[in-house]
This record gives sequence, C-alpha cells and structure tokens, in this order.
Amino acid sequence: MSTPETNRRKWQPLARLMFFAAAYALSARLGGLLVFPPEHVSAMWPPSGVALAGLLLTRSREWPGMLLGAAVAGTFALHPHWQASPFMLAIAVGNLLEALVGATLLRRLVRFHASLDRVRDVLGLVGLSALGSTALGATFGVGMLVARGRLDWDGFWHAWRVFWVGDAMGVLVVAPLLLTWLAAGSTSWPPRRRWELATLLVCLGVATHLVFRSPETSGPEASAFHPMTYLAFPFLLWAALRCEARGAALATAVLSTVALWHTARGNGPFALAAFHNVSLAYLQSFLAGASISGLLLASALSERRRAQDEVSHLNRELRESLRTLAATQAELVRRERLAALGELSATVAHEVRNPLGALTNAVAALRRMTPQSSEGNTGTLLAIMDEEVHRLDLLVNDLLDFTRPMEPRLEPQPLQPVVEGALAASLRASGPDITVSRAVDTHLPPVAVDPQLLHVALTNLFTNAVQAMPRGGTLTARLEPDIHGGTPHARLTISDTGHGMAPEVKARIFEPFFTTRASGIGLGLAIVRRIVDGHHGEVAVQSAPGKGTTFTVWLPYAGEAPAPA
Repeated sequence: MSTPETNRRKWQPLARLMFFAAAYALSARLGGLLVFPPEHVSAMWPPSGVALAGLLLTRSREWPGMLLGAAVAGTFALHPHWQASPFMLAIAVGNLLEALVGATLLRRLVRFHASLDRVRDVLGLVGLSALGSTALGATFGVGMLVARGRLDWDGFWHAWRVFWVGDAMGVLVVAPLLLTWLAAGSTSWPPRRRWELATLLVCLGVATHLVFRSPETSGPEASAFHPMTYLAFPFLLWAALRCEARGAALATAVLSTVALWHTARGNGPFALAAFHNVSLAYLQSFLAGASISGLLLASALSERRRAQDEVSHLNRELRESLRTLAATQAELVRRERLAALGELSATVAHEVRNPLGALTNAVAALRRMTPQSSEGNTGTLLAIMDEEVHRLDLLVNDLLDFTRPMEPRLEPQPLQPVVEGALAASLRASGPDITVSRAVDTHLPPVAVDPQLLHVALTNLFTNAVQAMPRGGTLTARLEPDIHGGTPHARLTISDTGHGMAPEVKARIFEPFFTTRASGIGLGLAIVRRIVDGHHGEVAVQSAPGKGTTFTVWLPYAGEAPAPA
C-alpha cells in the first residue's frame, strides 16, 4: 500500500533530476553571456560548478540520468536551433565528463564532505576538480571548436587556457555555494545569525559595486595596482569567521556576480578596452584567490570547532567517569567499613549477651529476695538496673540485626497492609498530639517484599518521624505509583513537621552509629537502608532546619524486580 512517505521517496530522484537540469540550463544561459571573440569560449562557466555539485550531492546510480538531462538542457539553453544541437551536445558531454571525473576523484581519494568542513575537502576541490578535471573539459571543448572550424590551431592554447580557467572559476564559485547550502545535515542558524549574514552580504555588495562601477581609463599597467579592490576581503573574512563555509561561499558568489557584471560592461579596476577575455582573466585570478582564501579559512575554523567540541565531549565523559569511579570507590570503602564493623559488632554482641543474661537473672533474684514492704531505695536501684539491662539488650539486638546477613524472601503481595502495620506499631508509643494523614492508592500492583524485614524498616522510619515531633505535629504517609530509574515503582513518602535536619546531619544519617539523640545508637536508618537495598529499592531523604523531614522509599513492582543472583 502506497503512503505519502513512499510516494515522496519515489518522486525524489525525478525532482532532483528536474532541478539539476533546470539549474544547469540557467547557468549555461548565464555563462553564454560571457562568450567573447576571438576565442568564442566563456571566461566564466557556471555549469561546471553546477554539474560537479549535482553529482556530488546525488547517489551514484542517479548519475546517468542526471548527465543526460543536463546535456540536453544545456544544449537547448545555448542553441535552440536543431542544426547546431549535435555540436553543442558534444561540448556539453565533455563538460559533464569533466564533472564526472572530478566527482569520482573527490569521492574516492578525499572521501569528500559536501559541507566543506575540512581543509582536505577544499584542497581536493581546488586541486582535483578546479585545476585537474577541468583540463579534460577544456581539451574536449576547444578541440570541438577547432574541428567545427570556429577556431584556428594557432589560437588553440590561448583558447584552451581561457576555457580551462572559466571552468575552474565555475567550480570555485558555484560548486561551493550549492554544496554547502544543499548538503544534507546542515545545521540551521538562529535568526540573529541570519540577519548578520544578510547585513554582511548587503555591505559586501555595496562595497563591490562602489569599487567596480567606475570605468577604467588607463592601460593594463594601471590595473596592476588598485588598493580599493581588496576592500571586499574584510567581508569575506567576516563571513568565514562567523558563518564558516556556507557564509564564505555565499559571500564569494555575491562578490563574483557584482564584479563580473561590471567587468563585462567594461568597468572596474580589471577592465581593459576591447579585451574582454583578458579583463575577465585578470578578474578571475582575483576571484580565485578570494574564493580559496575564504573556503580555506572557513574549513580550518570548522575543523577547530569540531576539535574543540570533541575535546569538550571527552572532558565531559572523563568527568563523568571520574564521578562514577569516585562513587564506586566510596561504595567499596563503605562496604569494607561495614564488613569490619559487622565483624566487630558480632563479637561484641556475643560477648555482651552472656553477661546481660546473668545480670537479668541476678536482678530477678534480688527482687524475689527483697520483701515488698522494705523495697524503698533498693527497689528504685533494681528498677534502674533492669532498665539499663533492657537498653543494653536492645543495643545487642540491633547490633545482631545489623551484622546478620539479610537475604529477604521476596514474595509478590500488596504493599498497603505492610505499611499500615508498621504505622500502627510506631503510633502505639506516640503522644496524643500526633495527627496522621494517609493517601493510599489501593490499585497498586503487587510488590515483591519480605513482610517481616520491610515491617522493621518502615517501623523505624515511622518511629523516627514520631520522635521528631515531641510536641506533636502531622505525620503524612503517601503510597502511590511512580516511575523511578525508567521503570515503574511504588513510592512511599513519610513526612513529618518536626525540627528537620541540617545538611551535614542529612548527609550522614544512613551511616552506622551516627545519631543526634542521646538515647539512640544510630543503627536504625542503617538497617533501613540495608533492608530497602535487599528489596532492590531505594531510600532518600529531604530535610531542612525548621521545615520537617521527608523519607521516600521506592520499591519495584513484582514483575520489575531483578531476579536474585
């Protein structure tokens, strides 16, 4: 079934062929205006540049059709009379053969870029095409003029030189203009840059017109030095510096158009009375120098810009690699510290648990041995001992929980009951001034969790939120879907309206044994992080002094959690 996109691709080759043939015919008409006796060849032949650009911008399989179309169009553009068509067709074929050889050499030897963004592209265009392949077209064309009887053998080399230079100028002026503006992938300019280029071209056109409008009154000796001629170079440099190859090519085209128009009418610093082709030959050397200078400068700047962009890209990659390396190194150091700390904690917990058991039994025996009527201070001391033993027992249990290898047994199940159970457990010891706000999405998919371990982690988070509001406040729990790390997750947000944390405290809250409370040991949040990591999730905190604290836990859905190794 044909679609608009398919139809567009189908008609693209035909559209390119028609555009190329029309451009070749128009340029041939323009080049015919610069044919003067006695050589009867054009001192500036734009079709050579059109043909070369057309072949470089199209695929190799489209060349035969484009060459045939250009040959026929060029023949009828110059000589619409049938009796001269075979002769002009032969000259057109030679001109197109020259373009075919130049395009083939550029593609195979230079790996040519149509954007002319490399110095080697400009040098290849000048050397292989403008100076090399054009000699083939000049030989073929002047040979046909001699065979036709329109030129004597005595004037062969002079006409050949004019023909060759005319084709070369077409390559240097017209081909860069078409290549740089029609090449695929050309970046678009912002409006400011476009207005700058338009202003530049207007100024260049005005300056060239002022220099070339006055008629030449002296002989050829006077035309050797004319300082006002080089007024155009600052504009060419401006175009190359700011707009690179496209700007330089367009500026050269404007300069060449205005200068050729005045010189052909006998005006300007290069005009010589009754010697049109000699005048144009002087002008050609000037335009060739201007075109090559602008294109070389633009290509060198393009290479430098690309090198700077590549260096900047490599620097960004290096900085990213260094950040990744630093993060990996910090994680390794943290894991080594946790391993050493875990081994030490397990040893201490094992050595402390036995004396704690003995102390507990001793306190219980003393309570039985002491009559209730005579407890007094003894009962108070026993209560203190019992409380401290209980606190040390909790410390030992936390140490064992922290050092014990955690391998969660993940099972798909709803997350809401686990959250509600942890919230209820943390609120049993809370004050009456705690207001709880819930926002739970009951349509969440199942989450792969270990209910017991996750209950411990969430209870710690809810308890921290309650303890952060000793004078009361609002505890907010939100359970909702989210996209985290590019995959669907369940997001649990636990917020309080407590005193908040300073940045230096927030940066260390997940470190073992770091705490800001006198009665805490700093293992609760470290255990939370281990449990959440074991669930293939992530926990983060946001807090500011006086603005409360928010803990966010992301847990992947059952189908998104990675399989255990």
